[in-house]
Amino acid sequence: MDRSFTGAIDLDSCGTVPLYRQIYEQLREAILTGTLKPGTKVPPSRVMAQELGLSRTTIINAVDQLVAEGYLGARQGSGTFVTGWQRELEGRKPESATRSSPPARHSFVSKQWKSRLAQGKATERPSKARPLRPGIPDLDEFPAILWARLMRRASLAQSADAAGYGFLSGHPDLRTALAGHLTEYRLVDTSPGDIIVTSSAQAALDLISRLLIEPDDPVWIEDPGYRGARSAFLNAGAKLIPIPVDGDGMAPDRAPSPPTPKLIYVTPSHQYPLGHTLSLARRLEILELAEAANAIIIEDDYDSEFHYEGRPIAALQGLRKSSNVIYVGTFSKALLPGLRLGYMAVPPALTSAIKALQRSTGHYASAGLQIAAAEFINAGHYRSHVRRMQSLYHKRRDTLLSAIDSELPGLLTPLRPQGGMQLAGFLPKRRDDTALAERLINEGVEVDPLSSFFIGRPKQRGFLMGYAAWPEDQIEHAIKTMRVVLERSSS
Repeated sequence: MDRSFTGAIDLDSCGTVPLYRQIYEQLREAILTGTLKPGTKVPPSRVMAQELGLSRTTIINAVDQLVAEGYLGARQGSGTFVTGWQRELEGRKPESATRSSPPARHSFVSKQWKSRLAQGKATERPSKARPLRPGIPDLDEFPAILWARLMRRASLAQSADAAGYGFLSGHPDLRTALAGHLTEYRLVDTSPGDIIVTSSAQAALDLISRLLIEPDDPVWIEDPGYRGARSAFLNAGAKLIPIPVDGDGMAPDRAPSPPTPKLIYVTPSHQYPLGHTLSLARRLEILELAEAANAIIIEDDYDSEFHYEGRPIAALQGLRKSSNVIYVGTFSKALLPGLRLGYMAVPPALTSAIKALQRSTGHYASAGLQIAAAEFINAGHYRSHVRRMQSLYHKRRDTLLSAIDSELPGLLTPLRPQGGMQLAGFLPKRRDDTALAERLINEGVEVDPLSSFFIGRPKQRGFLMGYAAWPEDQIEHAIKTMRVVLERSSS
């Protein structure tokens, strides 16, 4: 008697996996690996049951499953055998496929993405943040109990439309709340019907890029600038036109004369990553330039809630009655990145088209989340939380600046932003900020090298350092660690 079948089975009678399932999986593995060859006959269920000490029903259930999936086949009057599917598959392989070596890693990935992976621009950060990672709020200060109560209430209050596919571009309650909030606090000229809610600000940039950009369309982008916007535009086939940034923000007078832009991307409140505020003169200049070129302006107001010196300047979108500015915002900075909730205020002429595109991309947020966010805004919790975080982040910014002045004179020259959640510092010439950032992360300090925000050859080198998420003692300790690393690397 051929015992190859029962010899391929090693049962765990004390395990949680049913015995018939164990038999099925082990026999399937033996067939796939070639341990059981095509044509091998399956012993009668009675014999296998005796040898394994099991009931015939257990054996039959396993064998029937293998027959149903094509690993075994019955021959009239002869019994059941391992099928010859391996030979059939080999016969269908193209000749080149049988001779070629296994595909290399990333061989199925597009050339564009392979290039970005090789440059380290598409990799994820470590899940656990270290001081001074930019761009994240203080997660411990989020009113989690209040939010949980609002979420529970929202889950119970969802209408049939909200629970289904009725509000893919935004729940009416949140769109109304956002329109009121943006009009009052950012002087954005919008209405609920022109607010589109997305899963993030990055999702909004992706939608805009897909809708408006044709291959090789020129897009003006700040240099240095936000890498997420750069990726969205490149993915849509844009030709990036880097526009230098100075103390007044994007400098349109330093742009090349041809070609005229199809899109202009700008971060007016706090230029990312340098933190400069776009001057009023520059704002008006960019608005006039875009109008003359029939270009769309994308205003990314990513952390405008936090302003520490003077009065915040109104949003670019609301400076004049204009139909060519798309205002993009997010809750990730003021609340939690994990909420995955962004929004945009869209010119009426583009609203229907963006909504139609959104339905085909999946860039929408859960209705329950939106209902809770609307109540959070309408009940005054949002403004209260922002005021509290603004005071806290202001102190932490000053702590970081003071620590740099004390510990890093001559080693790092900081910029003093009027607001935001991070600040930039410049290294002396000929220092490699990328290599230094790698050394710092090994010492528990996480910063972004400024060179990574430039298109092409970097004009400046330094670090982008976040302070919003880190208590004062951790900020001071991180800067002391930075001093040790910078001094050691310069000797």
